Amino acid sequence: MAACNNTTNNTEKDMNTLTFNEKQASCISAIACYEAQGNLGKLAESINNGLDNGLTVSQIKEALSQLYAYTGFPRSLNALGTLQKVVADRDAKGLKTELGEDASPFPSNYDALKQGTDVQTKLSGQPFNYDFCPAEDYYLKAHLFGDIFARNNLTHADRELITVSALSGLENVMPQLQAHVRGALNMGVTEEQLRN
Repeated sequence: MAACNNTTNNTEKDMNTLTFNEKQASCISAIACYEAQGNLGKLAESINNGLDNGLTVSQIKEALSQLYAYTGFPRSLNALGTLQKVVADRDAKGLKTELGEDASPFPSNYDALKQGTDVQTKLSGQPFNYDFCPAEDYYLKAHLFGDIFARNNLTHADRELITVSALSGLENVMPQLQAHVRGALNMGVTEEQLRN
């Protein structure tokens, strides 16, 4: 991972590039927004649409897992259950469903805090410290950006598009939405891609 200082065994992926084509980006955005809103009916439709347009189960699973950090475990788990049902229904109907690849394992000497600090700095465009609550600062750096964002089956650009899409479906999160819009732009997502 170029943006991860080669800390995993996948060094070819440019973490500042969306891996989704335009239609897939639209589908994953809808999936993230409906997950955030807890609209499981629309979520199921969006998952089916995404799978029909070449998203993999792994990509969707990773997006829904990541979103627990923004929308909470209940919505994330409900969304993963919806994905599981959609995949089972598609299998029963004989519809093509690409599983995709899971993230590579972290090396034994992996330092989540260091990695997360580096990723968070790239996203925000400058060093970030939440001195008011050091525990939250640690969770953001080590867990969100060090454990979750470092998983290499989605790029940082992919993850920021997903995060912006989810936050846009929530009320009263404007500071976080604005920060992640800047983060998405810093990670190579264009304004046009964010609007679509």
